[in-house]
Amino acid sequence: MGRKPTLSRDDWIDAAADWIAEHGVGALAVEPLARALGVTKGAFYWHFASRDALLTAVLERWEAEGTEAVIRLVDAMPDSAQHAVQLIRLVTRTVTDEGPTPTRAVRLQYALWCAAADPLVAPAVERVTAARVRYLAQVLAQAGLAPPVAADRAKLGYASYVGMVVLQATRGQGGGAGLNAPALVDVYLTMLLTPPPA
Repeated sequence: MGRKPTLSRDDWIDAAADWIAEHGVGALAVEPLARALGVTKGAFYWHFASRDALLTAVLERWEAEGTEAVIRLVDAMPDSAQHAVQLIRLVTRTVTDEGPTPTRAVRLQYALWCAAADPLVAPAVERVTAARVRYLAQVLAQAGLAPPVAADRAKLGYASYVGMVVLQATRGQGGGAGLNAPALVDVYLTMLLTPPPA
């Protein structure tokens, strides 16, 4: 029986998410990740059978924390008519961060979207996109938009959100300066919530 590893399964998932955020999905490999963590490859296999199993765990956590948990949090807030505003303010907080570098959450989302053709990444990105657009349509309808309008606005709104992530993730690489958070979120909310002309 070998020595008990000092890194937990969650430690490996955290490290892999950081690695993907920094280097992209294609660069995720067991040996360089283990070396960066100061352990042997053998320590990795205490928790995961393969690199793909680790990537799957990162994707599961991204889906659970970045979509499912957000939906539960907003659903638990009082006044369902305000859920759209609360959702937008919540999800744009990270994206419109004015810090010197994009947050890990922004860089990770960008890296995963860039790898959306990867056979492991594609199903997670599809599920996340569908769940987010569906939920945004739901809260826009609760805010008073007719369901067909809410569905169209949800697609437009999510596309705008993806664009914000791209601008933040590529900041300093031709993506432009940071986003003016308060002004941008107000414009975004107006775009989504203003009823169409009669």
